Amino acid sequence: MRWFILAILFVARTCMALEFQILGALIPYARADLGVDYAALGQLMGLFMLPGILLALPAGVLASRFGLKGLAVFSLLLLAAGSLVFSLSQDHTTAMIGRLVGGAGNALLSVLVSAMVAEWFRDKELSTALAIVFISWQFGLATALALFPAIAEVVSWRWSFHLTTFICLVVAMLVAMTYRSPAGALAPRREMPNLRRILQRQSILPTIAGVIWASYNVGQVIFLTYAPGLLVSTGGLSTGEASRTVSVAMWVAMVSMPLGGFVTDRGGRPMLPVIVGSLGAAASGLAFAMGANPVASCILTGLFLGLPAGGILAMPARAAAPSDVAWSLGWFMTVFYILVTLFQMLAGFVRDATGSDFTTVVMGCGLLAVAAIGLVPYELTRRALLRPASPLAQAATSR
Repeated sequence: MRWFILAILFVARTCMALEFQILGALIPYARADLGVDYAALGQLMGLFMLPGILLALPAGVLASRFGLKGLAVFSLLLLAAGSLVFSLSQDHTTAMIGRLVGGAGNALLSVLVSAMVAEWFRDKELSTALAIVFISWQFGLATALALFPAIAEVVSWRWSFHLTTFICLVVAMLVAMTYRSPAGALAPRREMPNLRRILQRQSILPTIAGVIWASYNVGQVIFLTYAPGLLVSTGGLSTGEASRTVSVAMWVAMVSMPLGGFVTDRGGRPMLPVIVGSLGAAASGLAFAMGANPVASCILTGLFLGLPAGGILAMPARAAAPSDVAWSLGWFMTVFYILVTLFQMLAGFVRDATGSDFTTVVMGCGLLAVAAIGLVPYELTRRALLRPASPLAQAATSR
């Protein structure tokens, strides 16, 4: 039953990726139609993550009141509404509203899907299950790159948004009809965390994990968004051809992700796939930017990109007690959304300031390397927290 549930969550999470990357896949078409520059487009892409700053942390509390399934269905409806509003937009302001509405659905659903996987797989194969369900993100990104520019060339970029709206509505119905929680699942904490709780020890590891997750995700998104433009300018390909070439990285990553999760669960060194994958993807992406064979470098980038996902996603769940998983994931995603919003906007400004897709792609590769470097403070902190507190510290804590 749990693998059937995982398949449902895979499809639901695909909707998040489709709506996130659709704008990145359609930049040449939407930019001209809406009359905006790259900085404004970077803002629109970053705005999709902005609601997560406010919604990710209370998502677990909302789920305890309305239920995981009910809130997940509502989140998918928000994604559909955001896509619909953007498809009808004629100016930057309406486009912003569409991205914010869809981003609200994305913020809730990202926490809910991880919590749903954790309650079905917490005791075993958690990294593997999370890696598999995260393939849906890569699947959605690759599909957006391969499909949406083709639709824009044949009909209109707005029809890509219409299709996304329809898919989100269908998946909302699917989740409503099929999902259920396992017997005996622990409910998440109902109270809202206060400042003292946020500053307590259990928030430190999810914070560092959120920085690592943001660097890993934004690094690959920047590569996917700006690498096609670099390929157009240097390789003489059309936008559609360049997007399909770069999407190879995501299709390959879908194959390597379960392998990364399996090695994380069974290999005895759970951080090794994160280090190798992040640094390998950064090096392969840099080789692409420097003029290496685009197909070969995209294949290598995809192979490495798949390795870290399961291990990083499992960090906040493994660092928390069962009743605290939703809260830990919420705080983890809050940090993630803050940084993703800032990094996406920064990427747009860098592209405008330099006029260079090359510089922006290199920036993305740098962020992938940061994901590996971030494991150093994470591991040092984890080991420090495992040490028993001194009697003096225990006495101070009990006061």
